[in-house]
Amino acid sequence: MVPRKRLAAVVALLLVGVALSQSFAVATSTSAIESTYQAEEVTADSPPGLVASHDSDVVNLDETVNETPQLREPVATAARTGRYDGDIEPEAYMTLSDVNEDAEFAVYDGRYYRFSLNVSGDPVRATIELDPTDWETVSAAASSPASNASADVREAIDEGTVTNSTFVVPGLYERGGAHYLVSPANPGEVIGNFLTIVGGFLFNPIGWAYTVAGLGLLGAFRIHGRARPLDRRTALLVVPGTLVAMWLATTLTNTGSLGMRYVLVPGIGAVTAFGLFAGFCIRRGSWKSLVGWSVALVAVVIAADAVAIGVVGTIFGALGLVVGWFGSLLLLPYGYALAADAEDEVEDGPGAVTAAELGEG
Repeated sequence: MVPRKRLAAVVALLLVGVALSQSFAVATSTSAIESTYQAEEVTADSPPGLVASHDSDVVNLDETVNETPQLREPVATAARTGRYDGDIEPEAYMTLSDVNEDAEFAVYDGRYYRFSLNVSGDPVRATIELDPTDWETVSAAASSPASNASADVREAIDEGTVTNSTFVVPGLYERGGAHYLVSPANPGEVIGNFLTIVGGFLFNPIGWAYTVAGLGLLGAFRIHGRARPLDRRTALLVVPGTLVAMWLATTLTNTGSLGMRYVLVPGIGAVTAFGLFAGFCIRRGSWKSLVGWSVALVAVVIAADAVAIGVVGTIFGALGLVVGWFGSLLLLPYGYALAADAEDEVEDGPGAVTAAELGEG
């Protein structure tokens, strides 16, 4: 007899899995990621900080100094004398390391400067060069022709705003001698949409693992009809079962990089699905099996990512292992609580005599 609470827990796992497996499709739907961008004409009278906040060719040194006060004196010296070349504090080094060294211009204290930066960590020092310039020089060098921009950018310039489901590259654009700064009307909205897509991408393989695990456990309940039906074979088969399910789904519905669709993302699902077997091994005390299969899975996932995507695949594959491990934590208690005893698994084997039959004798 299968306890209703355990059956309900497995059904809940299945429902959560189905919902999460659709998270990426929902996250990338048009209505879910719409953002509004605005276009504003910029002139010499416009605040330089506004331009620097939305154009990658112009560094906002005011924000940099405010973020790291240790840079106040080096930047002020460069603005006053044209150059600072000397030691900096470790905190200042960390901040300058994130600054775009390829940027041609900078803004500081309400003025435009030609900009040059070089930082080194051994010893910790920086060379900052600031040469005063004007808006005309910056706009001529930093603006991109609107005619070469995306249709969304051109629509924003024509209408003042544009709302769409794609990310628009903010920055300066030139048309008919006028310069326009295209930027998000609500930066938080764009960040939220980006996080929604990333979250959907990461939850999708976890959802598939939960779905396959839930179906496997329901099948085990039906076949064995007891409170703890999970045997070793079923616990292990959930891993390749998750891979097959994800491969079929991506073949039928998705497009894009083959390495991502068939290797990297399914690898996250496989690591997640392994949580059911891990819980089974912990219940049984099968530590050698747990360690051996864990090492084998990690090696196969990383090797597959490296072959399919290269060095980048190795890096993202390692991150995928972390995501999959966290996802597997929910399956761990299912594997532990529903693992069959060794004698039950033997009795269920081919030609075995069941406990009921022994009682009848």
